[in-house]
Amino acid sequence: PPRPRPRPRPRQGLLAPSNPPWPSRSVETPLIRSGIRSGLNHGLSPVDAGRRNPPNPSPMTLSDRAPTPSASSSTTAPSSSSPWKDLPRRILTVGVGVPSIALLLRHRTTSRLFFQGAHAACLLEWRALAPAEIPETAGARSENGSSDGAAVGTGSGRDDAVSRAPGEIASNDAQGSSLSNCLFCLFSVSSAILTVLPTSLLPLGLLAHGIAVRLIPHFPRFQACHSRNATILAAAEHYQFGLLYLSMGFHFLLRISRIGGPIHIGNLFFIVWMSDTGALVCGRLMKRKGSRATTGRSDTTTQSGPFLSFLKSISPGKTVPGLLGALVTGPVSALMYPITFSSSSSETEDHCNGEATGIDKALQLTHLTLNHPLFRKAFLGLTLSLAGIVGDLTESSVKRLSKKKDSGGLLPGHGGVVDRFDSLLVAGVVYYYLLLA
Repeated sequence: PPRPRPRPRPRQGLLAPSNPPWPSRSVETPLIRSGIRSGLNHGLSPVDAGRRNPPNPSPMTLSDRAPTPSASSSTTAPSSSSPWKDLPRRILTVGVGVPSIALLLRHRTTSRLFFQGAHAACLLEWRALAPAEIPETAGARSENGSSDGAAVGTGSGRDDAVSRAPGEIASNDAQGSSLSNCLFCLFSVSSAILTVLPTSLLPLGLLAHGIAVRLIPHFPRFQACHSRNATILAAAEHYQFGLLYLSMGFHFLLRISRIGGPIHIGNLFFIVWMSDTGALVCGRLMKRKGSRATTGRSDTTTQSGPFLSFLKSISPGKTVPGLLGALVTGPVSALMYPITFSSSSSETEDHCNGEATGIDKALQLTHLTLNHPLFRKAFLGLTLSLAGIVGDLTESSVKRLSKKKDSGGLLPGHGGVVDRFDSLLVAGVVYYYLLLA
């Protein structure tokens, strides 16, 4: 009898009649079809041509495949983060804060309360800017009298924190935290005293605080903190500099408010804050323009001079166009502010009657004989802009060491109170000695 015909196998490949094992829209489909056509042209059957070009069991579709980078996409793709994304918050903070500050500075009592409150906020933020704990090296531990130096010679040296008992480690950590709190309390009290102390007694107050900071770690209560000597010294240096930076700055701001009145303190605020605004706008505009010009160039090499390298080591966001914008905006703002040096308050006239002001002496030192009021105001604006730049770089260096972007978040879009007063703290001292001393 005739044998039954074998059941035909289902067709494989692209020529399967139904239910293909791959998606209909596949990246590999045109390639496979071209391979089958080439096989047919060489005399192969459709099934053999499909078997020579088997389909991928799990091919990658167009939606699953990651886009390949190209030069055109890198040049045309817009940046994900805009440098002006914080502009609405900045405008809102300025719109609410500037009228409030202007009302507070109109009277001497409210002006004094405003500066004392800002000083208290800066003290709290300065504590948050303290440097992190610094690990101590083996050499420093051997200098402190530990036995690690001998242990290294025998090959059995271990870390000091591991070799000590857990109770001793916890005790030393608690004493180190107590010493840090003690240093902050001393810093706060000394700073509050220096702001209201007469100017002639400032050197005595600074000397007393420096001696106290050096002697407190030697008290019997804190002598066991051997493993945190580096951290304690860093904290003492941080608070010692904060006393010079914050206390001296707010001391002279209060002096300007008391002697010069609202017109002088308003002149200082207007010049310095407009200078900061000019630096921000020019820096961001030129930085964005420069990034667009250098996008897509793989062979661009950044050759930065010593001054730009100095700025970048303090803060990566500082740019030379920003500094130039501050130096241009400062004199222009000084010319715009409605003040004449001869029409200041009566106390200022009595205080400076018959004597040359600091700006006159500065012009004499620079051998500039231009005594026109507009030139004097432009010179004042340029000097305050330079002082504000120094104050801003100083605070940026402190934030760099503490690895923080802002001193706080009290002012949306602007950071903390120290971020807003950093330029004023140095420019206030310069303003006082130029006009009111």
